[in-house]
Amino acid sequence: MVARPPLAEAPISGFRVGLLVLVLVTAAWRWWTGWHWSWFADDWFYLEQTQEMGFVEYVFQGYNSHLMPGQFLLTWALTAVAPLDYGWAALVLTFFAVASLLAWAAALREMFGERLRLLFPLAFLSLSPLLLLPSIWWASALQILPLQLCMGLCVLFVSRYLLRGRRRSDMIWLLVSYGAGLFFWQKALLVMIPLALVAWVMSPGQGRTRLVSTVRVLALPTAVSAAYTAVYLATRRVGELAIPRTEFGARTAADWQRFFTASAQDVGVPTLFGGPFQRLSDAWDLYDPAPPMLTAALTGLLLLLVVAALAIRRHSAPALACVLAYTTVNWGLLVTSARFLHQGTEGMGRYSADILPVAALVIALLTTRTVVEPPGGATRRPAPASGAVPRLGGAGLAILAIVVTVAMVGVNVTAWRTARESSPRPWVDAVVADSTRAGGAAVVNTLSPEHVLHPVIFMKYAELRRMLAPLDLPLRFDAPSDLLVMPDGTGRLKVAEVANLAAANVPPTNSRCGFLVDPGQRTEIPLTTDLYPWGWGVRMDYFADEATRATVTTDHEAVELSLDAGLNAVHFQVTDSVTSFEVTVDPDGGPVCVTRVFVGTFSATDASPWG
Repeated sequence: MVARPPLAEAPISGFRVGLLVLVLVTAAWRWWTGWHWSWFADDWFYLEQTQEMGFVEYVFQGYNSHLMPGQFLLTWALTAVAPLDYGWAALVLTFFAVASLLAWAAALREMFGERLRLLFPLAFLSLSPLLLLPSIWWASALQILPLQLCMGLCVLFVSRYLLRGRRRSDMIWLLVSYGAGLFFWQKALLVMIPLALVAWVMSPGQGRTRLVSTVRVLALPTAVSAAYTAVYLATRRVGELAIPRTEFGARTAADWQRFFTASAQDVGVPTLFGGPFQRLSDAWDLYDPAPPMLTAALTGLLLLLVVAALAIRRHSAPALACVLAYTTVNWGLLVTSARFLHQGTEGMGRYSADILPVAALVIALLTTRTVVEPPGGATRRPAPASGAVPRLGGAGLAILAIVVTVAMVGVNVTAWRTARESSPRPWVDAVVADSTRAGGAAVVNTLSPEHVLHPVIFMKYAELRRMLAPLDLPLRFDAPSDLLVMPDGTGRLKVAEVANLAAANVPPTNSRCGFLVDPGQRTEIPLTTDLYPWGWGVRMDYFADEATRATVTTDHEAVELSLDAGLNAVHFQVTDSVTSFEVTVDPDGGPVCVTRVFVGTFSATDASPWG
């Protein structure tokens, strides 16, 4: 048993002041960036599914083999309280970011005491540019931030358990924290890796004694892990929780080498020094490849620091093994999954973001003496408390920490300028505001722009009707009308017209009436060309003596129309091939003259439906 040494700490220390500043900066930055972001990509699938599934089915659904009921529970609650309001989402994500920082601050304080140098690993895990987009994109952030928070809490409580007399309450809180992480994402199983490091470092004794202590501390979390893994794999296999499978497969040695090399060069190594420094190519947080000279310089510096740590620090080998093991498992899951098949996966920051807290923990261990080590006990050889070498080493680390911190600030600012240009927020806010205002308007069920929800990737989920479903608006999608509206490139609803004409009627023989359709009769209107199956927009100009009902029939589809008296035009959509175009008027209606027919695609004009 290890008793925590008494710490003589001032009521207001540099650590506490620095932590307060770091908390304020983190909260402000995450709120600012989150407020200027909005629902993106997978978020829309989550939102739309709240309207199609029951509560239990929704919360415990699977998504690409993920089991993350905590994330879906928050999405369900947010959609019920404030549908499509990303301001509340930004507030939730800011809470998780700040809570994670505080959890890790408490954990590192428990392990090392209140040391000013701990502010660097805390800044690294909370403000790394690698977190810029993954921390504001709802679907990504609700995986990474709760995992980071629960990992910090697990480190805190395992440290407290070892330092404060192995109290049962600390073990209970450790299991609760671990269970909360698993509730949000099954990948929290990897928390066992840094947990094993902390248990080893903070356990008393040497060799066998330390190993026995570590095994005993990890016994209950390991049992929880085994039970969870068995349930997860069993339900995934039989489908009881409806977890869709992500196909895993063996990869060649060349595949592993390519993925790990590219991920390390483009994301991993630059992140350790304040990056990634490359340009964000799009909102999927995909980074351009790192220049060879930068890669060589940063890799050389990293190897130099690793060699120095192995030569000087007593716990450097298990600490470095921890971060390497976590990274290997993390990237290995990607290499062996279907995600590996997508071009550029190795350059996406969100797939490496959960490594940050493990790296921060290792940085703290390699630079700071734990509270269980006597002065000079953190190094392999006793080092003098004063002298040129310790002073130079400390100064060098301080300068490196300052340079990396300045780099993180600069990269965050420049990367955000690029990312904000592709923010979905302006389009989403505009379409939500105008759709709410539109009442029962007839709206073209168009597809969203790529920077909001890519229609090629998400297909039917990119339809406007599905995206706006959580608002439960009285809009009439694709309903025939004399006035159709649709969002333009900015998200504003504008009057829609048939553009990009693919076909029109051939000139009629009756120049006064065009194509006459008598009550109860069917008239075929020949078009200039046959059209293949597609979602075609149609404009039909007509004259009617009285209001009547008519039916337009294409190859396999019939559209019911309500025609007003007078000279008018009606717009509607057919999802069909069009080799014939026939119009029928109800027997109890009046005759209709169809003067013109245009077939093409709908496009937003500059005209507002509100004048």
